[in-house]
Amino acid sequence: MYNANKSGPGQDMLAVDASMSVTLLGHPPGLFLLFLVEMWERFSYYGMRALLILYLTSPLTGMRKPPAGATAGFNPGAGWSDGDAASLYGWYTGLAYLTPVVGGIIADKLIGTHRSMLVGGLLIMAGHVALALSGLGALNGTDAGMSVFIGGLVMIVLGTGHFKPSVSVMVGQLYPAGDPRRDGAFSIFYMGINLGAFLCAFVCGTLGEQVGWHWGFGSAAVGMGLGLGLYVLARPRYLAGIGLPPVGKPASISLGFFAFSACLAAVLGVLFHFGVFGQLQVAISDFVKARPGTALAMGVSLFALAVMSAVWFTLSMPKVDRGPVATIFIFMSFNVFFWMAFEQAGSSMTLFTDRYTDTQIGTWVMPTSWFQSVNPAFIILFAPLAAGLWTMLGRRGANPSQPVKIAMGLFLLSLGFGLLVMGARTIGVTGQGEGEKVLVKAAVWYLLGAYLLHTLGELCLSPTGLSYVTKAAPVKFVSLLMGIWFVSSFVANLGGGLIAAQTERIEKGEIALPWSLGAGTGSIQADFFFLFVVVPGAAGVVILVLSPFLKRLQRSSTD
Repeated sequence: MYNANKSGPGQDMLAVDASMSVTLLGHPPGLFLLFLVEMWERFSYYGMRALLILYLTSPLTGMRKPPAGATAGFNPGAGWSDGDAASLYGWYTGLAYLTPVVGGIIADKLIGTHRSMLVGGLLIMAGHVALALSGLGALNGTDAGMSVFIGGLVMIVLGTGHFKPSVSVMVGQLYPAGDPRRDGAFSIFYMGINLGAFLCAFVCGTLGEQVGWHWGFGSAAVGMGLGLGLYVLARPRYLAGIGLPPVGKPASISLGFFAFSACLAAVLGVLFHFGVFGQLQVAISDFVKARPGTALAMGVSLFALAVMSAVWFTLSMPKVDRGPVATIFIFMSFNVFFWMAFEQAGSSMTLFTDRYTDTQIGTWVMPTSWFQSVNPAFIILFAPLAAGLWTMLGRRGANPSQPVKIAMGLFLLSLGFGLLVMGARTIGVTGQGEGEKVLVKAAVWYLLGAYLLHTLGELCLSPTGLSYVTKAAPVKFVSLLMGIWFVSSFVANLGGGLIAAQTERIEKGEIALPWSLGAGTGSIQADFFFLFVVVPGAAGVVILVLSPFLKRLQRSSTD
């Protein structure tokens, strides 16, 4: 089997035997333990994510929609502009997918996936505690409080770097090479991710919007703590021998990584307090405006360096591994187009929901954060069907190749944004009485339909992609390549956040898009969302055309 952290042949046999003997729904019981641990980690991550941009853009003097009986100063936010909030959101979510590259190396070479998960979980929990504390007492609404908030985000990012590649690799370690249950296992595991994401909005989101933002952030820490406790208690029985460190590496190394990460978070929080990041952002902006040609050349050079590094790494592999490793890097590039559009759910789509979508049911208005549970709810409904479908097709030798699955995901995503374009075009302003104007919002069905199509696309692309990496990656580089796989999500999340940050400039006419879908209040939103109709759709066509070539690069055992 593929095991990046072997300590000898005995560990390998134990893992295989565990996957072959006692099963639950046809899978090793360890899969369901990892399912529950990942569920609580995603509860914490998506619980905070559902609140982040709403908290940042809410006014300093109170919330957008105060509950009945609330005082005027209830639940003040950070008072940031949409652009600044979307930029921070993009950097935060992007870096949460970049740090797994380093985390994968650390797990492979030093501490193993088991210890890496523990370090990551503790850092994530501590980060959420910092977010909660940043709004309490004398810290509330102050620069010092925001510095603590930024430090908490840094700890979550670093913790995710340790946690994310490790848990996915441990799922793969439960199955021997060529096991047809592997794709189905990752679809089941993916349900754990989305069960946590579904539950968090009702807990973290409700507390955050209706009680206090920092209560919502703090509740996310409780979720991560529950996941860690469950893992520590049940691991000896269900995951014994999985994720052990390389021979001779002491446990004290793990403590060193935890201490270093906590200190780094504190330093970055202090730097934010003194405005270092803001000054750096201004300096970069001024440089780009003054020397656009030089800035473009630097960007192209960085891209070329990344491509050359991927080519060098691929050519350094044994000949039998070069094709599969090359496909991992190629599929990553198409993942960027998918996630750059998909992750608008936490930024531009959240603000679209909050400001331009009619979420009122009778006299009750659904909290905006609850819509973050729509996608995971659909995942929970459809993931078992997807798992069964891929397993059935695999047994019959008719399972679509990975590039075809990626193309399917991109096409469905494009169609979903097409619905948002249609919904945005229904937004308008109508008169109601002399001098009084009322905003006519888009029906909620456009939003729900988009989430449904995005979810179906996600099921085609994401869990199968995780499974593919564990199958195609060489044994000793599986954690590293799993981490590198998440680089595509870093680029996508950062790019998506920075693109969402431009909506204000589009509204002011500072940026002109190459199309115009009409005039009116919703035209800017329609024009913006149409970008995510065009780009993912075009990427889907390209990878579909390339699929015969890409399939030849794959090992027969990974088809």
